[in-house]
Amino acid sequence: MNEIDFSDKTALINELESNLWEYWSNFGRGPGCALHDEGDTLWFETPIPILPYNGILRFQAEKNIDQKIDKLINQFNDRQVAYFWLVHPTSLPLDLPNRLIKLSLQEIEILPGMTRKLENLPECPQLPDDIEIRKAIDENDLSALYDFSAWRWNVPTEYKRTLATILSTLEFGKPNSKAHLWQAWRKGQPIAKAGMYLGSKSAGIYAVSTKPEARGLGLARYLTLTALKEAQTLGKTLAVLHSTPMAQSLYRSIGFETIADFRLFASVVGHI
Repeated sequence: MNEIDFSDKTALINELESNLWEYWSNFGRGPGCALHDEGDTLWFETPIPILPYNGILRFQAEKNIDQKIDKLINQFNDRQVAYFWLVHPTSLPLDLPNRLIKLSLQEIEILPGMTRKLENLPECPQLPDDIEIRKAIDENDLSALYDFSAWRWNVPTEYKRTLATILSTLEFGKPNSKAHLWQAWRKGQPIAKAGMYLGSKSAGIYAVSTKPEARGLGLARYLTLTALKEAQTLGKTLAVLHSTPMAQSLYRSIGFETIADFRLFASVVGHI
């Protein structure tokens, strides 16, 4: 494994971008999906017409900029699907946000990109006795995960099976898979989840979510630390994540530091 210079902000930004691109590219590899890597542009499509299942992950165009932007927007508009456009720290041109706003895309969220060196991790908090933490490995746990994800994104009933087949391409629980996910269970129902993706040189934290009735129990903290400890065991030295502004204080308390913002634009109002 190549060493990471933790004092080099450019290297940390590269990991924040590379891990995200690798993780989200999986959504373009499912049945009926498409992943398009054109060098300066990386984007994916799925049959699910709502956010966040169609989007532009990387855009670094220096030539024919307007034509490339128009081509992408027209592709999604022709399919009549909602889509997002991620403006990442190394996006080009530098005025890309203004160009997107002029084309009627809305800035819906700012995602602080955060990193943490995987050493001196705090202990997991104490949880209520009736909560069980399980890694998603067997079919029952994976089925519950697919339902949880559909709930999280308000996926219409007719697309739930499609979502399950797309998520199955991540191969949770299989030997040598880069994707790992844990769920907290209470009374036979999953109430919180957190995922980890071993992409590039880092461990990325994704899909952290808690159901309303279980908030305030420390589950997001517990599950995130569980993922970080496993990443450390597997030899990773750096963790990356893309927080929401609301969760930023939680991740700071775990030891993450904000490195750069990722700006999220979309064709409709929503949250990623």
